[in-house]
Amino acid sequence: MFQIMYSFSVDYTYEAVRRETSDMREEVLSQAIIADWFNYCREAIIVYQLEHEESQKKIGGPGKIVQIDENVEGHWVLGMIEDGSDDLRLEVCPDNQRNADVLVQLIKKHVREGSTKHTDFWKAYDCLPEHGYIHKKVNHSDPVNKFVAPDGVHTQRIESHWLNITEWLIEHIWRRYNRINHRDQFEELLKCIVYVYKIYFFL
Repeated sequence: MFQIMYSFSVDYTYEAVRRETSDMREEVLSQAIIADWFNYCREAIIVYQLEHEESQKKIGGPGKIVQIDENVEGHWVLGMIEDGSDDLRLEVCPDNQRNADVLVQLIKKHVREGSTKHTDFWKAYDCLPEHGYIHKKVNHSDPVNKFVAPDGVHTQRIESHWLNITEWLIEHIWRRYNRINHRDQFEELLKCIVYVYKIYFFL
């Protein structure tokens, strides 16, 4: 059991788990058993992350640039990252909406007022100055300055992260946060599991 959980924490493939555990067991673990355990670990991470996300400090601030972009991975997702930082913030847009009301609330949740926001020309961002933010835009439809505006504004860092995001969105954030902060993935996984165990068995 612990070997499977450790394998999940270090992002082993199913085949790697079967190889690692074959010396300890007479029978090789089936893919179904490994999948069940991996899903259990993933669910524990999701519960833990959702319960603790409010305690995160906000990014940005006066004199800081935060790149913002949305992408659709079966559902609209808003991404935010501060220049010079690896602290990536991702939010699934409620009701799959990306209008001004939705996006501004998500931005306020993660980004300090006074920050300079770099976005594309999506109209929902036009109200950002009304909420205490400096707003600069890059026009991706401009054939000459498609990626970087003449004044240097761009959203390339946040857009590059969409390539790494799969349906396992929260797991992606959890693994990335642990790597950036040099935390042991297995210890952090156990912390999630203990937290979930207490919720369901000691309430």
